[in-house]
Amino acid sequence: MAAVPETAPQPDARSGNVAQGGVPDAPAALTLVASATGLKPIERLTSDTRYAKIIPDAAQTTLLRYSSLFVRTFIRSDYNFCATKISVARDGKLRALDQAMRETGEWFRKANDWIEQLGARTLPRPFETIELEVKRPLAGQLVRCLTQYERLFERAFSARAGQVLSDERCTAMLANAEKKLNRIVQLCIPDNEEYEPDGSRREH
Repeated sequence: MAAVPETAPQPDARSGNVAQGGVPDAPAALTLVASATGLKPIERLTSDTRYAKIIPDAAQTTLLRYSSLFVRTFIRSDYNFCATKISVARDGKLRALDQAMRETGEWFRKANDWIEQLGARTLPRPFETIELEVKRPLAGQLVRCLTQYERLFERAFSARAGQVLSDERCTAMLANAEKKLNRIVQLCIPDNEEYEPDGSRREH
């Protein structure tokens, strides 16, 4: 088995729940395409009624392909919640979310570049497709982060199957990725008044 470089993305030192939890709900419009993933179809997204009330800056729809349980759970349970909170975020909270989204996207870029260098042959995986409505640019960044997670998930699966990535490193990398997405959900929860203008949380 190939050695893993020291520069490989490592799990965060912070504690936090991994998998299953996560990002608040996604927009209400969705289209399911049957596949062989074995994942339960998403019948509706949590907070779809609440998100439907948001007036978009420029309504767009995007297709998200996924094969992981984490992304399926995130979309169903957290996307609409997050997208709604993003839509009403102002000042410091908006800054905090934008920074977190940029940092998460950059981490995923580096992680995908690193795992690509392992040279494992990409193994085809069945996937589901869902159509999401994006009402704010920052919600679009969240969808991109989910897409990046899926890419990492697929490449990690291939690298582990090709025996160039250990089970332990694969699990740790995906756990770290899930923590980063769940952190965005946690940033969405407090109200705008809970943030300083620079994006830090106010002390009580």
